[in-house]
Amino acid sequence: MFDAIVARKARLNSVIDGAGKQPREDLVTSALFGPLKFLLPDARAKALQVLCGYEFGADVQISLWPFFKSDSESAEPDVVLEFTNSGRRNYWIVEVKWGAALGKDQAGREIRTVQSGYCRRGQVTEGKRNVIGYSLLGAERKHEKALNALRLSVGQMHVINDWSWKEMCDRLRQLADTSSDAGLIAWAKLAADFLSGEPQGTVLGSWPEMELPGEYHFYFDLDEDFALQALPAVLPTMYSFREAND
Repeated sequence: MFDAIVARKARLNSVIDGAGKQPREDLVTSALFGPLKFLLPDARAKALQVLCGYEFGADVQISLWPFFKSDSESAEPDVVLEFTNSGRRNYWIVEVKWGAALGKDQAGREIRTVQSGYCRRGQVTEGKRNVIGYSLLGAERKHEKALNALRLSVGQMHVINDWSWKEMCDRLRQLADTSSDAGLIAWAKLAADFLSGEPQGTVLGSWPEMELPGEYHFYFDLDEDFALQALPAVLPTMYSFREAND
Protein backbone atom coordinates (compact mmCIF):
# COMPACT_ATOMS: atom_id res chain seq x y z
CA MET A 1 0.00 0.00 0.00
CA PHE A 2 2.76 2.47 0.89
CA ASP A 3 4.39 2.00 -2.53
CA ALA A 4 1.13 2.66 -4.36
CA ILE A 5 0.46 5.88 -2.47
CA VAL A 6 4.04 7.15 -2.71
CA ALA A 7 3.93 6.52 -6.49
CA ARG A 8 0.56 8.36 -6.67
CA LYS A 9 -1.22 5.27 -7.92
CA ALA A 10 -3.69 5.59 -5.04
CA ARG A 11 -4.82 8.23 -2.57
CA LEU A 12 -5.47 7.30 1.02
CA ASN A 13 -8.11 9.99 1.51
CA SER A 14 -10.26 8.48 -1.24
CA VAL A 15 -10.10 4.81 -0.24
CA ILE A 16 -13.69 3.50 -0.41
CA ASP A 17 -14.96 7.06 -0.40
CA GLY A 18 -18.48 7.27 0.96
CA ALA A 19 -18.38 3.94 2.80
CA GLY A 20 -19.79 3.87 6.31
CA LYS A 21 -16.66 2.28 7.78
CA GLN A 22 -13.36 3.56 6.44
CA PRO A 23 -10.44 1.05 6.39
CA ARG A 24 -7.69 3.67 6.31
CA GLU A 25 -6.41 2.94 9.83
CA ASP A 26 -6.40 -0.79 9.14
CA LEU A 27 -4.52 -0.26 5.87
CA VAL A 28 -1.89 1.86 7.60
CA THR A 29 -1.59 -0.69 10.42
CA SER A 30 -1.14 -3.52 7.94
CA ALA A 31 1.41 -1.68 5.81
CA LEU A 32 3.36 -0.46 8.85
CA PHE A 33 3.51 -3.65 10.93
CA GLY A 34 3.00 -6.41 8.37
CA PRO A 35 6.46 -6.17 6.71
CA LEU A 36 8.19 -6.38 10.11
CA LYS A 37 7.52 -10.12 10.11
CA PHE A 38 10.02 -10.45 7.26
CA LEU A 39 12.84 -8.59 9.00
CA LEU A 40 15.59 -10.27 10.96
CA PRO A 41 14.76 -10.52 14.69
CA ASP A 42 17.20 -7.80 15.77
CA ALA A 43 16.02 -5.44 13.03
CA ARG A 44 12.38 -6.14 13.93
CA ALA A 45 13.10 -5.28 17.57
CA LYS A 46 14.69 -1.96 16.55
CA ALA A 47 11.73 -1.10 14.34
CA LEU A 48 9.29 -1.83 17.16
CA GLN A 49 11.39 0.22 19.56
CA VAL A 50 10.95 3.25 17.28
CA LEU A 51 7.23 2.61 16.85
CA CYS A 52 6.45 1.92 20.51
CA GLY A 53 9.15 3.66 22.55
CA TYR A 54 10.28 0.49 24.33
CA GLU A 55 13.36 -1.71 23.96
CA PHE A 56 12.05 -5.14 23.04
CA GLY A 57 14.01 -8.36 22.78
CA ALA A 58 14.60 -10.22 19.55
CA ASP A 59 11.74 -12.70 20.03
CA VAL A 60 8.77 -10.39 19.52
CA GLN A 61 5.61 -12.00 18.15
CA ILE A 62 3.30 -9.61 16.28
CA SER A 63 -0.47 -10.21 16.22
CA LEU A 64 -2.68 -7.93 14.13
CA TRP A 65 -6.29 -7.37 15.24
CA PRO A 66 -6.62 -10.22 17.72
CA PHE A 67 -10.06 -10.34 19.32
CA PHE A 68 -10.44 -10.78 23.08
CA LYS A 69 -13.57 -11.57 25.04
CA SER A 70 -14.09 -11.57 28.78
CA ASP A 71 -17.24 -12.12 30.82
CA SER A 72 -18.29 -8.46 30.65
CA GLU A 73 -16.51 -6.85 27.68
CA SER A 74 -14.58 -7.39 24.48
CA ALA A 75 -11.92 -5.57 22.50
CA GLU A 76 -9.95 -5.77 19.27
CA PRO A 77 -6.59 -3.96 19.61
CA ASP A 78 -4.85 -3.12 16.35
CA VAL A 79 -1.58 -4.77 17.40
CA VAL A 80 -0.55 -6.98 20.32
CA LEU A 81 3.15 -7.70 20.83
CA GLU A 82 4.23 -10.74 22.82
CA PHE A 83 7.80 -10.95 24.08
CA THR A 84 10.02 -12.16 26.91
CA ASN A 85 11.70 -9.75 29.33
CA SER A 86 13.73 -10.88 32.35
CA GLY A 87 12.43 -14.40 31.89
CA ARG A 88 8.77 -13.37 31.99
CA ARG A 89 6.31 -13.29 29.11
CA ASN A 90 5.02 -9.75 28.58
CA TYR A 91 2.56 -8.01 26.28
CA TRP A 92 2.34 -4.61 24.63
CA ILE A 93 -0.68 -3.07 22.91
CA VAL A 94 -0.54 -0.66 19.95
CA GLU A 95 -3.51 1.37 18.76
CA VAL A 96 -3.30 3.12 15.37
CA LYS A 97 -5.39 6.22 14.70
CA TRP A 98 -5.72 8.10 11.40
CA GLY A 99 -7.89 10.98 12.52
CA ALA A 100 -10.46 8.99 14.50
CA ALA A 101 -11.11 9.53 18.19
CA LEU A 102 -10.45 7.02 20.95
CA GLY A 103 -13.70 5.36 21.93
CA LYS A 104 -15.07 5.60 25.45
CA ASP A 105 -12.62 3.73 27.69
CA GLN A 106 -11.26 2.07 24.55
CA ALA A 107 -7.66 1.91 25.73
CA GLY A 108 -8.60 0.70 29.22
CA ARG A 109 -10.90 -1.97 27.78
CA GLU A 110 -8.16 -3.19 25.47
CA ILE A 111 -5.70 -3.51 28.34
CA ARG A 112 -8.18 -5.35 30.58
CA THR A 113 -9.32 -7.83 27.95
CA VAL A 114 -5.79 -8.59 26.79
CA GLN A 115 -4.83 -9.18 30.41
CA SER A 116 -7.53 -11.68 31.24
CA GLY A 117 -9.80 -12.28 28.21
CA TYR A 118 -10.03 -15.29 25.96
CA CYS A 119 -8.40 -14.77 22.56
CA ARG A 120 -11.14 -15.76 20.16
CA ARG A 121 -9.20 -14.69 17.06
CA GLY A 122 -5.43 -14.54 16.81
CA GLN A 123 -2.40 -16.45 17.99
CA VAL A 124 -1.92 -14.78 21.36
CA THR A 125 -1.01 -17.21 24.15
CA GLU A 126 -3.87 -18.05 26.50
CA GLY A 127 -3.86 -17.46 30.24
CA LYS A 128 -3.22 -14.43 32.39
CA ARG A 129 -1.14 -11.94 30.43
CA ASN A 130 1.21 -9.33 31.84
CA VAL A 131 0.46 -6.18 29.81
CA ILE A 132 3.23 -3.69 30.53
CA GLY A 133 2.71 -0.98 27.91
CA TYR A 134 0.39 0.79 25.49
CA SER A 135 1.32 2.97 22.50
CA LEU A 136 -0.96 5.24 20.50
CA LEU A 137 0.25 6.02 16.98
CA GLY A 138 -1.33 9.03 15.33
CA ALA A 139 -2.00 10.88 18.57
CA GLU A 140 -3.77 14.22 18.29
CA ARG A 141 -4.93 16.86 20.75
CA LYS A 142 -8.38 15.29 20.92
CA HIS A 143 -6.83 12.14 22.40
CA GLU A 144 -5.15 13.91 25.33
CA LYS A 145 -8.08 13.62 27.74
CA ALA A 146 -8.47 9.89 27.17
CA LEU A 147 -4.73 9.29 27.49
CA ASN A 148 -4.49 11.30 30.71
CA ALA A 149 -7.38 9.32 32.16
CA LEU A 150 -5.67 6.09 31.11
CA ARG A 151 -2.42 7.07 32.81
CA LEU A 152 -4.28 7.86 36.02
CA SER A 153 -6.16 4.57 35.95
CA VAL A 154 -3.22 2.24 35.29
CA GLY A 155 -0.61 4.05 37.40
CA GLN A 156 3.10 3.29 37.08
CA MET A 157 2.60 -0.39 36.25
CA HIS A 158 2.23 0.45 32.56
CA VAL A 159 4.17 2.56 30.08
CA ILE A 160 1.81 4.76 28.05
CA ASN A 161 3.41 6.30 24.96
CA ASP A 162 1.85 8.39 22.22
CA TRP A 163 3.29 9.77 19.00
CA SER A 164 1.81 12.03 16.37
CA TRP A 165 2.43 10.98 12.78
CA LYS A 166 4.76 13.95 12.35
CA GLU A 167 6.85 12.76 15.28
CA MET A 168 6.82 9.21 13.96
CA CYS A 169 7.94 10.37 10.52
CA ASP A 170 10.96 12.04 12.09
CA ARG A 171 11.74 8.95 14.22
CA LEU A 172 11.61 6.71 11.16
CA ARG A 173 13.97 8.97 9.19
CA GLN A 174 16.44 8.95 12.08
CA LEU A 175 16.26 5.14 12.17
CA ALA A 176 16.94 4.93 8.42
CA ASP A 177 19.94 7.25 8.78
CA THR A 178 21.53 5.34 11.68
CA SER A 179 20.76 1.70 10.82
CA SER A 180 23.07 -0.70 8.98
CA ASP A 181 20.44 -3.35 8.20
CA ALA A 182 19.33 -3.10 4.58
CA GLY A 183 15.82 -4.42 5.21
CA LEU A 184 15.27 -2.14 8.17
CA ILE A 185 16.50 0.90 6.20
CA ALA A 186 14.18 0.09 3.29
CA TRP A 187 11.15 -0.29 5.59
CA ALA A 188 11.90 2.88 7.59
CA LYS A 189 12.50 5.01 4.48
CA LEU A 190 9.35 3.81 2.73
CA ALA A 191 7.19 4.35 5.82
CA ALA A 192 8.66 7.83 6.33
CA ASP A 193 8.15 8.72 2.66
CA PHE A 194 4.52 7.69 2.95
CA LEU A 195 3.93 9.73 6.11
CA SER A 196 5.72 12.82 4.78
CA GLY A 197 3.41 12.83 1.76
CA GLU A 198 0.23 12.83 3.85
CA PRO A 199 -1.15 15.85 5.77
CA GLN A 200 -1.05 13.86 9.02
CA GLY A 201 2.68 13.25 8.79
CA THR A 202 4.11 16.16 6.83
CA VAL A 203 7.23 17.55 8.47
CA LEU A 204 9.50 20.40 7.51
CA GLY A 205 12.65 18.39 7.92
CA SER A 206 16.13 19.70 8.50
CA TRP A 207 17.23 23.05 7.10
CA PRO A 208 19.97 22.73 4.49
CA GLU A 209 23.40 23.75 5.61
CA MET A 210 24.28 27.27 4.47
CA GLU A 211 27.74 28.04 3.19
CA LEU A 212 28.83 31.48 4.31
CA PRO A 213 30.84 33.51 1.80
CA GLY A 214 34.51 34.08 2.40
CA GLU A 215 36.11 37.39 3.35
CA TYR A 216 36.01 39.99 0.59
CA HIS A 217 37.14 43.63 0.24
CA PHE A 218 35.34 46.23 -1.85
CA TYR A 219 36.48 49.66 -3.01
CA PHE A 220 34.98 52.51 -5.02
CA ASP A 221 36.70 53.97 -8.07
CA LEU A 222 35.90 57.68 -8.42
CA ASP A 223 36.88 57.59 -12.09
CA GLU A 224 34.07 55.17 -12.99
CA ASP A 225 31.42 57.87 -13.60
CA PHE A 226 29.29 55.65 -15.81
CA ALA A 227 28.50 53.36 -12.88
CA LEU A 228 27.11 56.25 -10.85
CA GLN A 229 24.73 57.33 -13.60
CA ALA A 230 22.68 54.13 -13.28
CA LEU A 231 22.28 54.33 -9.50
CA PRO A 232 19.15 55.72 -7.76
CA ALA A 233 19.32 59.24 -6.41
CA VAL A 234 19.73 58.10 -2.82
CA LEU A 235 22.83 56.09 -3.52
CA PRO A 236 25.22 59.01 -4.18
CA THR A 237 24.65 60.00 -0.55
CA MET A 238 25.71 56.53 0.49
CA TYR A 239 28.64 56.83 -1.85
CA SER A 240 29.69 60.09 -0.23
CA PHE A 241 29.41 58.48 3.18
CA ARG A 242 31.71 55.70 2.08
CA GLU A 243 34.12 58.20 0.51
CA ALA A 244 34.28 60.16 3.73
CA ASN A 245 35.33 57.09 5.63
CA ASP A 246 38.06 56.04 3.21
